[in-house]
Amino acid sequence: MSNLETFRPRSGYVMGFSAFFAISALVYINIIDYGLSAALSSLIWGVFASALFYLIFIHPKVVFFDEGVLIVNPLQSFKIGWHEVSEIDARYTMYVIHSTSGRKIHAFAAQAPGRYHSRTVHPNEVKGMRVSESGMIRAGESPRSNSGVATAIARSKFEQFKRFNQAGVVEFETNFNNRAALIVAALFFTAIVAQIIHS
Repeated sequence: MSNLETFRPRSGYVMGFSAFFAISALVYINIIDYGLSAALSSLIWGVFASALFYLIFIHPKVVFFDEGVLIVNPLQSFKIGWHEVSEIDARYTMYVIHSTSGRKIHAFAAQAPGRYHSRTVHPNEVKGMRVSESGMIRAGESPRSNSGVATAIARSKFEQFKRFNQAGVVEFETNFNNRAALIVAALFFTAIVAQIIHS
């Protein structure tokens, strides 16, 4: 993989750290209200919630490189070579279609805004973009949306790949995030047990 370019929205960090702060405050208040007897149960629930919010808001990303793209979702990742991509588009999220299987692979990190977002886009913002004949762009392709930015980067890399006739060297690969799933499940069941013991 060469010339890596990672896309991870700043809004994910904002939402993630806001959630961490809120969870910390709730755990602190719970310990103050119910004393040290509730500390263990509160801490475990707090760690479980933090792990969950980390997976949802901070972990997802899209990594673009010359040979293909790596889409990292909360519990699954996909590596696809550009030679196996038949389409790049954005609807609810940015997605690519795997030409061999016909599978549509969505990027959790590149979510699209609401359908009315496209009405707020200024004409200067879409210069150089492929706009439909009606002169309107879909909300998912807006340059001010996460899906729009990720889609533009993906199309640029894809066009560059085709222009230079690079040989496909990346094989399609999918991986399940077993470690994260086990950690979250273990924290959840531990929190349940701690809650029962505390009760």
